Amino acid sequence: MNNIICQFQLIIAQKINKLIYTVLNFRPLKGLISEEWYVRSDIKKALGILCMIWNVLKDIIWKAFYFILVIIVPNSLLAGGLGFEDNKALGNMFAWTFLICSCFMGTFTHSRIVTDGNEEDYLLLNLMRIDAKQYYLTRSLFQSASQTVYWAVAFLLIVGRICPGHTGVFLWVLLCYICCRPIGEAVSLKLCEYYDKIPYQDKSPKVQGGYYMYNFAMVLLAYLCYPVLYLLQSRLGDKHIQVFHPLFDVGRFSLGLQAVLLLILLVAAVVSVRYLRAYPKYLQVARICCGFARVTEKQKQAEGAGSIETKLENSLDEDEVPERLFPNKNGYDYLHAIFFERHKKLLRRPSQIKRWLAEGIFAVAALAVIVSRFVLSGAQFQSMSDSAWKAVNLLLPILVFVMYSFSSGEKLTQAMFFHCDASLLKYGYYRTPEAIISSFRIRLKYMLQTEVAFILTFCVGVFVNLMLLGRFRNMLQIVAILGCIVILSVFFSVLFLCMYYIFQPFTEAGNTTSVGYKACNIGVYVAAYSCLQLHTPPTYFAVLLLSVTVVTMVVGILFVWKLAPKTFRLR
Repeated sequence: MNNIICQFQLIIAQKINKLIYTVLNFRPLKGLISEEWYVRSDIKKALGILCMIWNVLKDIIWKAFYFILVIIVPNSLLAGGLGFEDNKALGNMFAWTFLICSCFMGTFTHSRIVTDGNEEDYLLLNLMRIDAKQYYLTRSLFQSASQTVYWAVAFLLIVGRICPGHTGVFLWVLLCYICCRPIGEAVSLKLCEYYDKIPYQDKSPKVQGGYYMYNFAMVLLAYLCYPVLYLLQSRLGDKHIQVFHPLFDVGRFSLGLQAVLLLILLVAAVVSVRYLRAYPKYLQVARICCGFARVTEKQKQAEGAGSIETKLENSLDEDEVPERLFPNKNGYDYLHAIFFERHKKLLRRPSQIKRWLAEGIFAVAALAVIVSRFVLSGAQFQSMSDSAWKAVNLLLPILVFVMYSFSSGEKLTQAMFFHCDASLLKYGYYRTPEAIISSFRIRLKYMLQTEVAFILTFCVGVFVNLMLLGRFRNMLQIVAILGCIVILSVFFSVLFLCMYYIFQPFTEAGNTTSVGYKACNIGVYVAAYSCLQLHTPPTYFAVLLLSVTVVTMVVGILFVWKLAPKTFRLR
């Protein structure tokens, strides 16, 4: 219990101090609030209570959003495409997807013990000398219990309204979630001990390859189960077919199957808890996860980013470095070409992951369409094609949120700061308006170039799948959809780079302190999410989207030209 109290006090103290710092440095309030807030216990207690309430509400709201965006929206679209909207079947789809995504995928790939250690872990384990075993076990127990309560509240708020008859099913899923948590922790400890690395985070091709394959398999199982069942059961020839899932829809057999699965998970959970309690190497896990070198990695990267020659020597193999890289470039063009070459894996990886994910999704979709051509009759395939096209029309506003989620602009700007600007901004020549605008122009061009492969993959995937569905007569709308894909990819790259140069929100310690940057981020998220509520024809939506994005990009670039020479500084 003392460990939980220490963790709680430290977390709250850090958040309160960061909140006070943010308020004191908020320009409209600067000078109106005294630094005595740091020593006023009454103010800190009030802020602590507000932080606790906000943390609880934030977790519940986030889980509700997750359930809506990851569970409800995709399954509702799938159900509409398959041609059934029965609340019972829809509720069972929600339960199945949550079981796979949150119980069998999330708990096994997001450990509460084997994590990429942060400052809080370092302070408690290394400086305050808290016993590693007690620390990890109490934290895992507390977080698992709190997350279960938050999920229960989210289920009561959402499931009770959308699927009122599925309370028992979701209670069973929640029990499965409770059992899967210790199983996932035990698996993570096993992997950490076997590879001597943090699973799924440290660069290890074997671990990361298995991680991506496992997640991909779980996503396919979660979302393709009902379409596959539909195709199999449609062979019976019933025009009003209702999809039956053996885990939910077969009466006593389903109840027995649920009981057997829960019993298996319960036995595995008991074995895992015994393993976690008897595990003798928590101290070694602490040294791997939250040693001083790992916790201060970002600070060291920022401090050591100043020497181009040193970083080149550390980042590239000697065989790959010729005597003179990029002989046709000079000045800031040469500096940034060196930077992009040196960190090409880091900068291109987000775009590559997006491209691989898009290739996998569209390949599976194309295969499903080809198989449907042979399995279904002509009338059934035409009906599926019409339903899919209606879904595409509904999905176009959702595409804004998808492209926002896929955008790698924020990650690229963080890499630019920690690996380059954090050091170069200490020199006066790099803070001149000419240098700042020149760097902005060069980086904008590079960010757009990195998006080309993803844009082509996404456009080709959409076009090929729609052609396989026989939508030749909707060519104008298809062109509008492809135009929206290109516009959105360019828009989010430009937007995040403009926000970075206008606010420069990052500190050398790895924190984001700019209130304006956070507010813009929230505004972009709200705008992207609001598009989910729009229902307009593709051509009209494309014209509206083109107008808004072009105006926003022009305004953002003008703001960069006007404000960046004054605001692009170290914090």
